[in-house]
Amino acid sequence: MKRAAVFAHYDKDNIIDDYVVYYLKALKQICKNVIFVSCGELQIEEKEKLNGIADYIIAERHDEYDFGSYKRGFLYLKNNGLLNQVDELIFANDSCYGPLFPLENIFAQMEASQVDFWGITRNRFGMTFAKPKNIVCVRPHIQSYFLVFDKKVFTAGCFSEFFENVKTESTKDAVVIKYEIGLSELLAKNGFSSDVYIKDYYRFNHVVLSLWRQLITKSKSPFLKCSVIRLANRNLTTIAGWEDVIKKYTNYPVELIKNNQARTKVYDFNPLKLPKWMKIFCFNTMSVLPGILKRKASCIVKNYIPWIMD
Repeated sequence: MKRAAVFAHYDKDNIIDDYVVYYLKALKQICKNVIFVSCGELQIEEKEKLNGIADYIIAERHDEYDFGSYKRGFLYLKNNGLLNQVDELIFANDSCYGPLFPLENIFAQMEASQVDFWGITRNRFGMTFAKPKNIVCVRPHIQSYFLVFDKKVFTAGCFSEFFENVKTESTKDAVVIKYEIGLSELLAKNGFSSDVYIKDYYRFNHVVLSLWRQLITKSKSPFLKCSVIRLANRNLTTIAGWEDVIKKYTNYPVELIKNNQARTKVYDFNPLKLPKWMKIFCFNTMSVLPGILKRKASCIVKNYIPWIMD
């Protein structure tokens, strides 16, 4: 199976971090072409980190989030006739540490499912535009941090039209509604079949954040969301003991995560030293609550008891 990958990158310091290089090397092992698209200008020494890994680099500010990078990489492949040379197209981004487990095994399993496109996880809930704010509703969609498309999909007219019309949106919610949710719904509407690698926990929302431990230890998820380790989701989960989880269940070099966390974490404080088991128990309990109760509990944690985090 010949593949091409478009990798979307963004870094506040315009750095290609070591965990990104690690990820790209794994992609290169299974791909004929790797197109690296950064939403930012990169210095020559940063681009040189990708020598022998990326086949082409696009680095320009576009403010269209990951789908803007996917668009640019896809159009480069299309306009240069490279899509004719591959059977599958991968869209991936730098919002995850990984792969924690070999990609080859995952692709072998998903190839057996014989679907037209797939991802790692599917969210059952999404949003719809409504005033005064977006409304949460049931809108199943494959999460866009890792997507794989069969040739019949990425050569379809509806696919090209969709990405050619990606533009800057006013909010991140709008990006999710129009592009992440919109892509899954568009492809389903056009008769393309789909599946996900991890089917567990589908009835819950935000599983890649609130249930990241279970995804790794029980479902062998190949990715861990960076925002979890950066403490951006401290109202949904705790990272207590995260190093132990990675070391016990995977061969991933934890230093890559620790070095990136030190530079990019969005929250820093000295929490009370609650027992690790208590933190994990509290958040695991909260993660399986019905949607309305979970949102209320998350709000309480975020605003009133931040000392439960670490």
